[in-house]
Amino acid sequence: MSVIQQLPRWAQAPTQKFVDKAKIDGTETRPLDQDSFDQSLSHAAGVMLMCSNDEIPGEDQAMGQPGLVKRNGATVHFEGDLSDSRGQVEAIVLGRRKGVEYVSYVHSRPNGFSSLKLVNDEGSIELNGTQAQRKSGALQGYLLAGTVYE
Repeated sequence: MSVIQQLPRWAQAPTQKFVDKAKIDGTETRPLDQDSFDQSLSHAAGVMLMCSNDEIPGEDQAMGQPGLVKRNGATVHFEGDLSDSRGQVEAIVLGRRKGVEYVSYVHSRPNGFSSLKLVNDEGSIELNGTQAQRKSGALQGYLLAGTVYE
């Protein structure tokens, strides 16, 4: 399962490194705290909500194209079954705001989620990500933040 090939070229390599949990030059990691977890979970849930608009008249401007949602200038590509609580969903959001290109990557799975936001401001790419998972009943994970250059 991977929607990464749908990302713009500038976002593909850092996103793949994030998915692989590899070092991304120009970024730092720190332990996950509750506030950051809450913000990241809210972002991931928002992306999953956008996915849930797939094939819903009036909500999806890409009717007849399952796995693709277009709405309010944003394009969402996703794979997976949103109705399966034990399954996985991987999604990306592509958009542009005030002339600045942005993408989001979210991977939701039964034991946690990954969320990465990338903003490309003329070749300077700001990254903010979270890897969160439940192990032995406890929440574990880390935050990633930094800037890379095209």
